[in-house]
Amino acid sequence: MSVATLPPRNRLQPLATVVTWVFWLAVVAIAITVIRTLTGQGPLIGAHVGGPSPSLTGICLTAAQPLLQHTGSGLGRFGLSPGVRVTWEAASVCAAHPSFRQALAAAVAALPIALLRLGGLYLAMRLARAVARDGVYTAQAARLLLILGWWLLAGGLAATLAEAFARMNLLGELVTWNVDWSQWPSAWSVSWPVAWIGVGLIISARVMRISAGMRADLEGTV
Repeated sequence: MSVATLPPRNRLQPLATVVTWVFWLAVVAIAITVIRTLTGQGPLIGAHVGGPSPSLTGICLTAAQPLLQHTGSGLGRFGLSPGVRVTWEAASVCAAHPSFRQALAAAVAALPIALLRLGGLYLAMRLARAVARDGVYTAQAARLLLILGWWLLAGGLAATLAEAFARMNLLGELVTWNVDWSQWPSAWSVSWPVAWIGVGLIISARVMRISAGMRADLEGTV
């Protein structure tokens, strides 16, 4: 066996192990969150659909002002500078003892972003294992990095869109008035950092694929 064909030194194996543990911890955390939400107990860490939860029990939804009715647009406060006013941007709609339909709607609303994160961790785990086994500049690593980039870019947009419709459905379960589904863009919040990271990974995958090809050509001439 020549020096060029020796397997790469496994320096990145600890990183692959850490990413694997993080992935399985995320699986357990999401499973516990879904179970607790379905049983009306609320997430362990107090997070709920749309922001931090005011309590550790029940379900809550942060709804933007255009989605709400019977609320004023202004809020008077003392101590403000001249010409400054305070307005409510959103309100927390909570059910301390949710019905099964409400709990199911809350679980569905929390799933799109959770699955996006879980899928990203799974792809990162596969990428870390491939890099630890074969090295960085390989066709497989470039392919996995490209898939991860598109998952964050396209999958992130799809997940936020699905979450917006799920949040509208949850709001319909928590209020008595008819929810205007034409207002769904108010429930849609795109994570631009995730999208730009996806674009960066796609570009990096292209560079890595070119580097892998150059490496293969160099090894073929040795």
